[in-house]
Amino acid sequence: MFVLALTAEIISIGTELLLGQTVNTNTCFLAEELQSLGIESYFQTTVGDNTERIHEVLEPALQRADIIIITGGLGPTPDDLTHEAIYKFFKTKPSLDKNYLKQIKNKFYLRGYEKMPPMNKKQAYKPKNVKWIPNKFGTANGIIWRWQKNPDKTILTFPGVPKEMYQMWNDAAKPYLRKISKGNIFYSTTLKFTGIGESALAEKVKKYFDLKNPAVAPYASTGEVKIRVTAKARTNKMAKDLVLPVVKNILEKTGKYFFGFNDETLEELVAKKLLSKKKTIAVAESCTGGLLSKRLTDISGSSKYIKLNLVTYSNEAKEKLLGVPGEVLKKHGAVSSKVAALMANGVKKLSNCDIGISITGIAGPSGGSKEKPIGLVYFGLAKGNNIKTQKILFGSNSSRKEIKFLATQFALNWLRKEI
Repeated sequence: MFVLALTAEIISIGTELLLGQTVNTNTCFLAEELQSLGIESYFQTTVGDNTERIHEVLEPALQRADIIIITGGLGPTPDDLTHEAIYKFFKTKPSLDKNYLKQIKNKFYLRGYEKMPPMNKKQAYKPKNVKWIPNKFGTANGIIWRWQKNPDKTILTFPGVPKEMYQMWNDAAKPYLRKISKGNIFYSTTLKFTGIGESALAEKVKKYFDLKNPAVAPYASTGEVKIRVTAKARTNKMAKDLVLPVVKNILEKTGKYFFGFNDETLEELVAKKLLSKKKTIAVAESCTGGLLSKRLTDISGSSKYIKLNLVTYSNEAKEKLLGVPGEVLKKHGAVSSKVAALMANGVKKLSNCDIGISITGIAGPSGGSKEKPIGLVYFGLAKGNNIKTQKILFGSNSSRKEIKFLATQFALNWLRKEI
């Protein structure tokens, strides 16, 4: 039987978030952190830099959650009014923390400024019974405030700058929340698949979606599908012991599409396979413009398995560098099975590697035809004395960026299966 878990609500403050000028990565970070602490989170809210609207989201948040986590609006400028809005909401008058004011002034001095700008003084105000969350990188301290009217409610604030927020969370907020949490721990792992659609994968493991603890849920993103398995228990080991048997059962049904856990990438798996098999590779790309090469060389130590990367975008480059005959290009076109095969074999011979892989296609949004529509991509793979090709139509409704990524995802998955 579980003790009732604490609940938290995340409020992100900043007009730039509402306008789409800044991507809100803080909420994603905090959501994952809360889950790891066994703290439930059911609501996330974004609000602009406006006192009245901040009050409008604080009211229901305090009714729904034990912990209110607020990011953004702690700077020194007039539109940074998070703390002022909070103090006004709780009808509390802050006082000047002279010690912290000295620290702010010292931070400016260490940065080479003669004096602190007067507007930074407001960052040194807080109620006397409130604890600071120290900011090592900036001047905007956050606060940990146990509301006197209802001590079961806690408000934590952080600046919106991710680097500052992460440091403050890890150094002060996380240890504090771990101390007051009520004994439940979440353990979660994500299984990653490619080469299969979300519905097809879900069909194979649908009986697990009815489980409550652990809970199993699918998620789709461009070029891959994820299944997250999450359990709640009193200890990390107990939660993990609930998750692992389910993961094992899922993989028994879906293993050929599986390529990694959590943050592992397809290119990392391909790199490990190339290194373990002591194989080398060369790449010839056209429509993907070097994206496959980038993904392969993003991995540290890639010089041990990459022999050559060529972006042969033009017919002239395909002919001069890869030895694709001009008459073949004229007869079949650059986007063809014949040219993909010659490109793969050409880059393999040129680099004297074990595996040559090629991509040639139409990424759009222009250049398509009835015979060769946007999204049509051919792949070639030369390994030993064998040359294989594959034809994939990724869909004319996909964007140029999506088609390029999907093509590299397919190529990497093909490598995964062939190595």
